[in-house]
Amino acid sequence: MQLDGGIADSGYYQQHYSSRDWKFYSGIVALIIKRSSPGPILDLGAGCGYLLECASRWGLTGTGMDGSIEAIAMAKERCPTLDIRYQKLSENLPFPENSFQTVVLNQVIEHLEPVVAVNVLRESFRVLHQDGVILIAAPSKANKYEAKADPTHINMMSPKELKALLISCGFVQIRPFDYPLPLLGSNWIAQGIMYVIFKLMPFDWYSATSNATASKR
Repeated sequence: MQLDGGIADSGYYQQHYSSRDWKFYSGIVALIIKRSSPGPILDLGAGCGYLLECASRWGLTGTGMDGSIEAIAMAKERCPTLDIRYQKLSENLPFPENSFQTVVLNQVIEHLEPVVAVNVLRESFRVLHQDGVILIAAPSKANKYEAKADPTHINMMSPKELKALLISCGFVQIRPFDYPLPLLGSNWIAQGIMYVIFKLMPFDWYSATSNATASKR
């Protein structure tokens, strides 16, 4: 079976990421600081390296891995000092056990075949410190817009499916940080109402995301 089919074709990163900068990823870095502890970060599916750049600007150390030569080239051209390396996520990670405090898969797991997703989570578990944390952010399978917008979204999961997968790979203390679909409209009042409803009744069928942090122990 052919794997790594979610790696984007040439031109994808120029089209979708060339207009971004490191500030776009400040929220993820803030969540790492809030839910994990000081220590090296491993960004899997690091793409153009914006999250790594954001982390470095806040004094955090990190390593990135990606299967796209184009994305790595864009990252190195913009920020030559980034530690970002070529790696297909279907393969085992080239690090010993207990190498990282935090592993991040930001908008990545939905691009991985189920068997690759399992391998990535098991490898993440292996390379994390004993008190390490994994952070996953992805669109939910209920998010029809994201399903249609990107053909490389080949493995979209519901929040409950993501939680079950994390547990099956050994993780504990699953803590979601999901957001609802804009079912009542896109204005701020409608979004605020949906956010309150979602906090009270976080059902999978109207979750826009499958986001969670989880601990190794």
